[in-house]
Amino acid sequence: MVGWRAEDLVGGHIVLDFLNTTGGRGKARDGDRLTEYADLLDWGAAATLLRADEATALATALESRPEAAVAELRRATEWREALYSVLVAVQARAALPEPARETVEAVIRQGQSDARLGLGPGGAGLAWQAVPAEPLALPLTRLGLAALEFLTGPDLTRLRTCERCTWMFVDRGRGRARRWCSMSLCGNRAKAARHYARIRQKC
Repeated sequence: MVGWRAEDLVGGHIVLDFLNTTGGRGKARDGDRLTEYADLLDWGAAATLLRADEATALATALESRPEAAVAELRRATEWREALYSVLVAVQARAALPEPARETVEAVIRQGQSDARLGLGPGGAGLAWQAVPAEPLALPLTRLGLAALEFLTGPDLTRLRTCERCTWMFVDRGRGRARRWCSMSLCGNRAKAARHYARIRQKC
């Protein structure tokens, strides 16, 4: 079981936090932390994508339908990497890559198809609620709806990639000068690397 901490959720948007469930200390997107469907549920609960009762219900469904859960995890991680490729292209102002765009779009369209209007959080206003025919698809369906909001909203222009790793984040600072996903993670590593480089130069 993966233990999720606040420093694992620094993207500023739930879709970016999902993209950041993989990636190591460098620019290779390795070290995937979603190796089992249960990991997806744990992350969903930590990131508030899922309520506690929903995560419990899906864990029960996982026990009775493990093959379906494996398939849903594969869909989720493939979509994650496709969305990452699309956002890299957006940052580079390049053409969106195929078939990554199609993969991203398909999940968003399915999410729209599997959504209905209902009361928003706290009963204030209306919001699209995910009601997929396949219960185990709930996490990805919600992520698809969240991606639609992110990709067509103002935060897309504030998208940044950490200079040290592959994690992405929304920079809402005044000067938009944030360089690291987290100062306590990559920021400190970069400082340490510069320090050691100076020491080597003196030797």
